[in-house]
Amino acid sequence: MTRRRRDSRPGPLTPPCGDARDPSSVTGTRPGTEDSRRRILLSAIREFAESGYTKASTNAIVRDACTSKGLLFHYYGSKKDLYLAALEYSVEFLVDYFLKNLGRLPKDPVDRFVAWANLKVRMLAEEPLIYKITVGGIMEAPEEIRPELQAMVNRVGERLMPVFLRGIDFSGLRKGIDRAKAVQYILLVFGALGERYLEVAMNSPDKGPSGLPSAMVEIEEYADFLKHGLYRNPPE
Repeated sequence: MTRRRRDSRPGPLTPPCGDARDPSSVTGTRPGTEDSRRRILLSAIREFAESGYTKASTNAIVRDACTSKGLLFHYYGSKKDLYLAALEYSVEFLVDYFLKNLGRLPKDPVDRFVAWANLKVRMLAEEPLIYKITVGGIMEAPEEIRPELQAMVNRVGERLMPVFLRGIDFSGLRKGIDRAKAVQYILLVFGALGERYLEVAMNSPDKGPSGLPSAMVEIEEYADFLKHGLYRNPPE
């Protein structure tokens, strides 16, 4: 199997070369340069985001990147390897975006989850193609790449979770509540919501962005349930 090389992280996914469908518009770029490799990867992100893995066309990718199919396979070996490279590139972008834009997180654990969700919505609005390929990668990935996809997800958790948990103030919890179990409970609630939103998103025409505002309203409602409970008075 071709060993994939980690590419530099993406900037905004603007058209990679002049008129994206007109190879004659490229100036100052020689075939075989690192610029060609990057253009192929950015074009692959667009194509996989819009078409998914199965329907994505390597012909469309090389047309959009103003390069050749020979160079595509020279750099990435196969469609599968190119897809994994595009996913890894996008996941790295997501992680870097979060770390760069976290700012001052609320100390309350539930409020912190809501702030985290708001940041995710902001990122998805600014980079819809990154959103589409990561959502598609999770929900539509073929069975053959799921182990590698799971490894990516695990790496994201290893990088982001310690940052997320740092400095949380648990003083607002009821006396006797185990902090670790409280975090797990909150994770279960928001994790279940996230899985449901992903499923709904994959069945929507735009793969989800149009539903993000209403999703945030629901997340805040569930956050209120977590913080204040469902009952006016605790049952006996």
